[in-house]
Amino acid sequence: MFKVVSLLCLFAVAAWSQSNPQLKASMLETGYVPDGFDSNDQVQFVIEGTYHDTCSKSAGTRFTVNASSKTIQVAPYEYRYAGPCLDMLVPHNEVVNLGVVQPGKYQILQTGGRALGTLNVNLARSGVADDYLYAPISQAYVRKVNGRVAMTLSGVFTNSCMQVKKIIANVQSNVVTVQPLALLLPTATNCIIGRFPFEETTYLPMQRSGRYLLHVRSLNGEAINTLFDL
Repeated sequence: MFKVVSLLCLFAVAAWSQSNPQLKASMLETGYVPDGFDSNDQVQFVIEGTYHDTCSKSAGTRFTVNASSKTIQVAPYEYRYAGPCLDMLVPHNEVVNLGVVQPGKYQILQTGGRALGTLNVNLARSGVADDYLYAPISQAYVRKVNGRVAMTLSGVFTNSCMQVKKIIANVQSNVVTVQPLALLLPTATNCIIGRFPFEETTYLPMQRSGRYLLHVRSLNGEAINTLFDL
């Protein structure tokens, strides 16, 4: 009886091992690092890689910020399933949220030492959360219109006296950082608290084709991050 129970346990362990994914280290190919962060911002960047078949799924990324050596080590992981696997490339990306980071110029390195980009964090000039009042953006996307690159931002104001004042776009090597500045009308009266949807479209000064991160700042401190191709 003891031998039978032992064999059943071994079969159960083997079945569990086959049905559950294995956690393993993964590899990245590209880092998308926005510019313009201060030392009181929630700092973030985007990483991207490619799985070689459909049996790998993201298991998240661990990171370590070393303020002394000015390096950020990232270690991506994946869950590897038994299959069957389709032989095709599967792109994957992730937003890495660092939180508040001390000022300085940081090298972003993945496990093994491969560089993914450089992060610049400026010293905050005041205790204010942001230098500007941003619009509350909930969606952002890019499309081609008559040969030009159009960007549409949308969201919901919670005060009837607020509006979008100006949209500032800064194009880096593979990142477009967008600051949608908002305005509370100074002469407005009888402002109403509620939900007031808005949508704004502008054109981006793109000079070359490629793959970019669209990084749009928002009122709540959580940016909208979208990858797109030109």
